[in-house]
Amino acid sequence: MDIFVKAKELGSEIRKTDEFNELNRTTENVKGDPEANQLIEKIQKLQQQIQFSQQSGVEPNQEQIDEFNSAKGEMDASLTIQAYARARNNFDQLMQDVNKAISDGINPEQEKEE
Repeated sequence: MDIFVKAKELGSEIRKTDEFNELNRTTENVKGDPEANQLIEKIQKLQQQIQFSQQSGVEPNQEQIDEFNSAKGEMDASLTIQAYARARNNFDQLMQDVNKAISDGINPEQEKEE
C-alpha cells in the first residue's frame, strides 16, 4: 500500500463532496461578477496598505480605516461574496475534519483521550 496512492484517493473523494463542489461553483460566480472582483481587489489593496503602514511602525490614518470599513461593508452586502465565504468556511471545516481524522489515525491514543 503506497501512501501517495491513498492520498490521491482521498483527494478524489474530497473532490466529490458537496463542500468542494459548492466552493467551485461560488468561486466561478465571484469570477463572473465584475463588482465582486472589484470589491475583493479593493479590500486586498487596502489591507496591504494598512499592513505595510503597521509593519513600518506607522498607524494607519483614519481615512484608510474608513475606506477599509466602507469596502468591507460593501463586501459584506454582496450576496455573491457571502455565498463564497460560506462555501469557503464549509470547505475549510471539511478539511479540518479530514486532518483530524488523519491525526487520529497517526495517534490513536489521542482519540481515546478526547
